Amino acid sequence: MDLSILQIPLDAFGVSQVPTDRESSRRVLWQDRTRDASRLVAEGNFHLACIVLSLTFLLARLLRAYVARRRRDGLEILGQTPKWATESNATPYAFALLHIGAAAAALSLSLELGIRKGVWKEAAALGYLFILDILRFATRDGKWRSAINRNVNAIAFAITWLEVVQLLLPLAVIGPREYPSTIESVKLFCLVSILFIASISPHPPPEREDAIEDANLSGTGPLSPEQTSSWFSSYISYGWLTYLIFRGFSSDLSLDDLPPLPSYDAPMLWLTRVVAARMRVGKTMHALLTIFRQNIKTIVFWAVLTATVEYVAAFAMFNLLAYLENPDSDRSVVHPLVWIALLFLGPMARSICYQRAIFWSTRLLVRVKVTIIQDVFQRMLWARVDNSLQMHAGTVHLYESQDLHMAEETPLDCPPGSGSTSIKTESLVSYDADAISSASDMFYAFTASAVSTAIAMTFLYQLLGWPSLLGIIVLLALTPFPALFSQRLSRLHSHVMETTDARLSRISEYLNSIRTLKYFAWESVVSDSINSIRLTEQQRIWKRNLTSMLVSMTGDMLSLVSLLAMFSSLVLFTDKPLRAPMAFTALAITETLRTQYVWLAKVAQWVAQGRESVRRVDRFFDATVEKNHHPDGPPAFVNATFRLSPTAEFRLRNLSISFKEKALNVITGPTGSGKSSILLSLLGETIHEFGSATCPPDVAYVPQTAWLQNSTVRHNILFYSPYDEARYNATLHACDLDNDLSALPLGDLTQVGERGSTLSGGQKQRISLARALYSSASTLLLDDIFSALDTHTTSRIYKRCFESDMVADRTVILVSHFSAAVADADLLIALDHGAVSFMRSENKERREGSNLGVVQDAVTVTGEGEVAISTSSSSTGVPPEEDVLLEVLPRTSEVSPGFGEIEHHEQRASGRVPRKMIVKYMYLFGGYPAAVLTVLGALLVQLAYFSIIFWLSTWTSVTARDEDPAKARLYLAVYIGTVLAFVALQVVNNFNFQRGGWQAAKTMHQRLVSAVVHAPIGWFDRTPVGHILNRFGLDVQSMDSVLVDWLRMTIDNGLRFLLRLASIASIMPIFALPAGIFCMIGFATGELYTRAEISVKRLSAVRFSPLFSHFSDSAAGLAVIRGRKGMDARFQRILADKVAMYMRACEAQYNLNRWVSVRSDACAATIAAAAGCIAYYKSGSAGLVGFSLTNAIGLSQTILTLVRNMNELEVELNSFQRISEYAELEPEESPELEAALVKKNGNVPLSWPTSGRVEFHNVTARYSASRHNVLQDIDFTSRPGERIAIIGRTGSGKSSLALSLLRSTQVASGKILVDGVDIGNVPIRRLRESIGLIPQEAVLFSGDVQFNLDPEGKLSETELQSVLAACSLMQSGSGHSHQQAPGNKSSITSLSVHTPVAAGGKNFSNGQRQILGLARAICRRSKVVIMDEATSSVDQETDTRMQSLIRTEFAGSTIITIAHRLRTIMDFDRVIVMGEGRILEMGSPAELIKNEGLFWDMLRNTGEFDELVALAKVAVEV
Repeated sequence: MDLSILQIPLDAFGVSQVPTDRESSRRVLWQDRTRDASRLVAEGNFHLACIVLSLTFLLARLLRAYVARRRRDGLEILGQTPKWATESNATPYAFALLHIGAAAAALSLSLELGIRKGVWKEAAALGYLFILDILRFATRDGKWRSAINRNVNAIAFAITWLEVVQLLLPLAVIGPREYPSTIESVKLFCLVSILFIASISPHPPPEREDAIEDANLSGTGPLSPEQTSSWFSSYISYGWLTYLIFRGFSSDLSLDDLPPLPSYDAPMLWLTRVVAARMRVGKTMHALLTIFRQNIKTIVFWAVLTATVEYVAAFAMFNLLAYLENPDSDRSVVHPLVWIALLFLGPMARSICYQRAIFWSTRLLVRVKVTIIQDVFQRMLWARVDNSLQMHAGTVHLYESQDLHMAEETPLDCPPGSGSTSIKTESLVSYDADAISSASDMFYAFTASAVSTAIAMTFLYQLLGWPSLLGIIVLLALTPFPALFSQRLSRLHSHVMETTDARLSRISEYLNSIRTLKYFAWESVVSDSINSIRLTEQQRIWKRNLTSMLVSMTGDMLSLVSLLAMFSSLVLFTDKPLRAPMAFTALAITETLRTQYVWLAKVAQWVAQGRESVRRVDRFFDATVEKNHHPDGPPAFVNATFRLSPTAEFRLRNLSISFKEKALNVITGPTGSGKSSILLSLLGETIHEFGSATCPPDVAYVPQTAWLQNSTVRHNILFYSPYDEARYNATLHACDLDNDLSALPLGDLTQVGERGSTLSGGQKQRISLARALYSSASTLLLDDIFSALDTHTTSRIYKRCFESDMVADRTVILVSHFSAAVADADLLIALDHGAVSFMRSENKERREGSNLGVVQDAVTVTGEGEVAISTSSSSTGVPPEEDVLLEVLPRTSEVSPGFGEIEHHEQRASGRVPRKMIVKYMYLFGGYPAAVLTVLGALLVQLAYFSIIFWLSTWTSVTARDEDPAKARLYLAVYIGTVLAFVALQVVNNFNFQRGGWQAAKTMHQRLVSAVVHAPIGWFDRTPVGHILNRFGLDVQSMDSVLVDWLRMTIDNGLRFLLRLASIASIMPIFALPAGIFCMIGFATGELYTRAEISVKRLSAVRFSPLFSHFSDSAAGLAVIRGRKGMDARFQRILADKVAMYMRACEAQYNLNRWVSVRSDACAATIAAAAGCIAYYKSGSAGLVGFSLTNAIGLSQTILTLVRNMNELEVELNSFQRISEYAELEPEESPELEAALVKKNGNVPLSWPTSGRVEFHNVTARYSASRHNVLQDIDFTSRPGERIAIIGRTGSGKSSLALSLLRSTQVASGKILVDGVDIGNVPIRRLRESIGLIPQEAVLFSGDVQFNLDPEGKLSETELQSVLAACSLMQSGSGHSHQQAPGNKSSITSLSVHTPVAAGGKNFSNGQRQILGLARAICRRSKVVIMDEATSSVDQETDTRMQSLIRTEFAGSTIITIAHRLRTIMDFDRVIVMGEGRILEMGSPAELIKNEGLFWDMLRNTGEFDELVALAKVAVEV
């Protein structure tokens, strides 16, 4: 082969080809050429050309400045200020002076040489450079300074390059050399210093013309050092991160330690751009390509550069081996030290270009992810998601053991998007946003692979000739296989995501109702339900992982098979021997190609997953419909018809209502009549089919189920309004919150917990009302705000709010049965079957004198269809409420002072992930034997790989001595065998890792589910659902897909590193010293980096959890948020702030990767150059040297890959550690304790309790050992079958008493007996299974009615149907037997066990859910039943029938009722009045009335004293 092809041509320097004769040596020829080039530069014409070009550019700049100035003058006349008319900060004086000093030194030395040699042109160029440097220092105009600076740097670079050609180029050719003089050397040093000073000078802050087009989107924080760092720091060293590395090494990092977010990465900026792009192009992928096209172009540019310099080291190795094989050959022209230098410069150039490409690629990754997150959130705020239930209907029931059928409608009394929509959007912003952003690597991978393959094929053709074409054909033939496998991978990933959505949806549903599940002892049901979905998910994950393995394997094998085809055709069909330079250069090229194709295969998997995720995002956007925006105006309907979803049959029909402005409008009607829907229709949250509607632009909406943010009480009331102390205190007083806040540990700065979990139901409702009253909204929509309140509280709130100035000049639309509100209504509207059945409009004077008897009568339907309204009072007469056991919780949240929103920081580990976590993880593969076999398999793979290289070394060494074709065929056969062995072992190794990782993920998920559902209730109060979902979401995803891959690659590269080092040192022992030194430097750098990286990664993970919580909070309160003017934009901005903190951590994390990569590459490149030096000075067999150099060059990539893999492994192990922490949670009652109780006290009889006798013997209880007592010396005994009512103010201890029966408190003294058995000796599950519970807010779960009534399958369908039949009688005689439940095809009267139930029972009204909750308790047939005002959400007639059914079905059972409405307990056997955790009064209602104590006083305050006393007398007579 003609090596002249590989020599550097000099035509570029203007040197013509020198005629040659047959006697001339090639070395002499090239010596002449280089001397000619040196003389040509020394003439100075190129220097003059630099001056001319610079002056041309400056004159052009001057002309542009003149035109711009004329334009600026025109703008100033118009009173405008141009963005560019500003000054920028100059380069720091120290650097500017150093630069001028170096230029002056170079000029003086050039003048000295010019005087000696009579040459002036170079001195003129340096003088011109010096003058420009002075001008740059002196000028104050930012634009001119920038222009001059560019000219100075360009001229300095050109002159330095010319000096290098003049002085050093002749030295690159083997032969006699003339070294530069001392002055010339110093001058060259000065020129290099000029460039170096310019490269390390900090960049001035960006000028305003470079800033974001909308300053309001960029924020006003400090500049990122990324924006002001020097050229060298930005492009080569990433030194602006060094301070972070050292700080992270010495201590755990906080968010404040991280570099600020660059102004051009402001989240709101990207949201604005993607919204504009989506409006133009529609689909997600097109929109992303549009807004990130410049980012993509930059990545492609650096990818091309990377691929171009990829093979410099291989090129240098070829020429060095050729020289070592025959040093005396005149075909070796270039000095070997040049090739050794390229062994360092080539990898470094490749590293710089590659790191810049990856820098922009990771920046694109972060930008894409946060853009999608914000875009999805904005669409959620913008749209009404009709099919939130349907999106899960096709997935969840497939994985249940029962034959479940999801409901087809969404709730009527709940705004769309409040239920399963949140988990849908959370899935989009976690899984899908991550998958789409990960696919951004395709721009680098596809570009670099294509260019690299083209260069490699050209190189190989020059090396091997036509046999390389066969390898190219094989490569092209096998290339489609990874693509085919990737298509299958995409389909499998789609199926996996379906089950993942179903699993997360189910987990979210259960977590939001965890107290109900635990009090019903349904932990095992929950675990089985989740695990059944997980089983299907893992089956699909296994198929996906196997396909992923095939994609990776085919990419890994492509280059090896191609090389095998080349060598085989070379040996079998040509006479060329396989020599060391040819073989090892081809091997190095093939190894580079193999790395590219392995990476390409991985990216192809991400692209396949990303493509499916893009489709899912597009489906989400296509499925959303913009919510109605009624014209601004007073609230009114004109012949309007609405329904909640396209599939709902229930409608609000032909509404024609003009609500009175600045007046009280009351809507009433029976259960399921559509009262809540009429408010949602005003807000535009339902489908507007016919007619017209108007609504004010700013509306404060209070839903029936209170919505609170996970922040302080004060923040929830202010709701981002300015703090006005007088107005705030008046609002607290009006909502009767004064006493409640004084009882809280931090007053109004107490955190309310997730969904208000630390408050009672009444407190939540009053805070929700206070938010509306404090607002500046002119219209208030209040949905049954008194349903969770007692009579005292109701009366006070009504008087303070509706009979005072609090709602003066406001339009109030109130849904309520409260008699005082009905009586005071300026406009009274009754609904029935979705239509207006009665309407009364009166002025205040007429109303005060009217007879309200017709209003208070029961509903009767006349022949003409006139309807009178039953307005049964919700009056209860109980002092301020305390909600169900499901709500009374200890206050444990930390609060920071201030009025704003409280940021909830997820607890994060500190320090590094312990190394034992790797062993712990691999133990889950199947025990220690499986882990050891897996590591041994990885070792065999690496030995097989090195046997390929070593055998090639042996083969080429023999070929150098003996070119016998027969021996060559024998060596080829052995080579083929080693390649096939490597492939087979690689397949087995990959399978072992995938199987082990799959088993580990399966085991940890089971442990996680079990630990979470069995955790104490107090743990859920301290841990937001978003944090728990993060474990089940991203952390489980890490174990499912990436953790095992990083473990495999770390072990593979670790073994490969040791084998490479050993192989080099065994052939060149002296190499061990430099290799050891630089390896230690590399790993020390990696250690510094890893500590900081782990800390930043934890920050990134912790900062992602608030995004989940924000999505969940916002989705639950969409109607509230969208009702207030401008509030949706406020919530979008809040998300942007959270996203900015997440971006800050993510960008720091990825940038730290660049910092360590360039340093590891520098160490590895130094090792490669050291190996070349040793080979040059201690040369031996070309084959063995080739073997060593191949490993030395490969060592650079191995060290870098190993450091990165170790870091990524530790990062992903953080997910495993986080899951492990949750999996090791202390359960509410450990199996060991349960077994000890059974062993000590024996098994409780299956029939226990048989009578229902409950005894409290001087019980004092608290929620935890560190908290105060909530019950004090409680002592009473209930007779079997007795009905006991417990009443009292908030904090009186009535709910704590009931919770104690379920062992949810710690009994400090005394004991509680049920049928003579101390419940402390009964396992918790057995106890809770034996006690019935009817909560105030009945919680239903997605599935069917049978699953909700009897999830454990203990009763037959016949028994369940009989219970439903009994419950249906509650509506069957009420005149509504044909009433249709909102959003549901069947009412309670036509329920069957197979009727579908949506998540949370949202396809039933609140009242209907309470009826089903009663049916659930009946199915248990417990002898002890705890009730919490189970009829608060139903109308009076249904309430009466429910009470009758309770008496019938629970005859003989002991009923303990936490009462809010005194009307329901007047026939009870006993009433207990509590206060401050003690029993204040106890006796029958009649006895307590006779005593005229606290109970008697409560009755006096109800306004129904005589009627209630009569009911008590009737009960006594009966």
